[in-house]
Amino acid sequence: MNITESFKIAIKCIRANWMRSLLTMLGIIIGISSVIMIVGAGTGARDYIVSLIEDMGSNSVMVSVDTTQATDSDYITLDDVTNIKEKVNGVDRCSPMLMGFGKATIDSQGKEATAMLIGVNSDVQFALSEGCSYGRFFTNEEYNANSPIAVIGTNSALTVFGYEDVTGETVTVSSSGKSMKVRVCGVANIDQIASSAGGTSMMSSMFQQNEDSLMLALFMPCTTLTQITGSDAKLSSAFVVAEEGADNDAVGNATVNYLKAAHGNYSNSLYTAQNMATYIQIVDIIMQVLTAFIACVGAISLIVGGIGVMNIMLVSVTERTREIGIRKSLGAKTSVITMQFLTESIILCLIGGLIGLAFGVAGAYAACAIINISPKISVWVILLALLFSSGVGLFFGIYPARKAAKMSPIDALRRE
Repeated sequence: MNITESFKIAIKCIRANWMRSLLTMLGIIIGISSVIMIVGAGTGARDYIVSLIEDMGSNSVMVSVDTTQATDSDYITLDDVTNIKEKVNGVDRCSPMLMGFGKATIDSQGKEATAMLIGVNSDVQFALSEGCSYGRFFTNEEYNANSPIAVIGTNSALTVFGYEDVTGETVTVSSSGKSMKVRVCGVANIDQIASSAGGTSMMSSMFQQNEDSLMLALFMPCTTLTQITGSDAKLSSAFVVAEEGADNDAVGNATVNYLKAAHGNYSNSLYTAQNMATYIQIVDIIMQVLTAFIACVGAISLIVGGIGVMNIMLVSVTERTREIGIRKSLGAKTSVITMQFLTESIILCLIGGLIGLAFGVAGAYAACAIINISPKISVWVILLALLFSSGVGLFFGIYPARKAAKMSPIDALRRE
């Protein structure tokens, strides 16, 4: 008997007992589908989170002041920003990060929104991996002239205006009793930089008080923001872009050392530098470990499914004892009988693997659709899942196959 005949007999036996075969495959289906779904969704989530951090620039460093310990003289100043760019080795660009909040009125629509205002200079655009999606960033000349101009966040534009390309629109921003009409010059994905500067937590607390309020994020010249808010430019953080090929950690440490010397405060914890590239590595490792751990937990059901396959194959051997006796009495070799039952076991698991693969891919897309990300399912994951399911069938089918092959033809023919 060749492999083709073994395959035909295996398919015939599975079809003859299709309900029992389906229930036997259930453990394999659940195991494969859960592993595919977790790996696909987990990898997609990891890539999404990493891309968010990369949007802030993988060569960027956020230098922050511990506001719980700092006095007025410890905060970063605009002069510090200029000196960091000019005097600290390895620094290519440096931008202030001044946070402010106010009310924004959309002039063309009459809508009102709570505005998060981030005062920066034109250097911050070099920390954006994609730049402006629409329009442009303001220039150094506009920054020095305190121009009433701003770059709006992509999500903010879509949420407040209803569409993304809002360049040329005007927004009246009010804060501390003062107001200014600001023109939108560009649209960019600035939400991640805003959150890294501490804006997300502050905004969350504000919107807990008014959940129905619209949220608007604007990047504007720091000099313009101080005019709107009427406050001094006391910066709790600055965004540093390292030179090409420079060590981000070294640049961050050098910037911190400069601030300590400039402000005469050598406290080890007052100034900190956060390397965005390090964040990417940390997130990547954490997501990989979590995905692998959860996938291993899901793979336990594959072992349970394999035990079910072994059990049903033993039942099949018992039911077909007389058939085995007849075939052996007609000269069937031990290897032929072994191959027949092994083939049936492998096909059973392979079919279960294919069904599980379909459910797993569908589950990954459904899970990712809920959180609005794209799953990532590679060909290698699919091939590994199918090979693993076939391996389960091979491993757990060996014992029933050997038991059938070693059966004495005389004893087999005697059995009812």
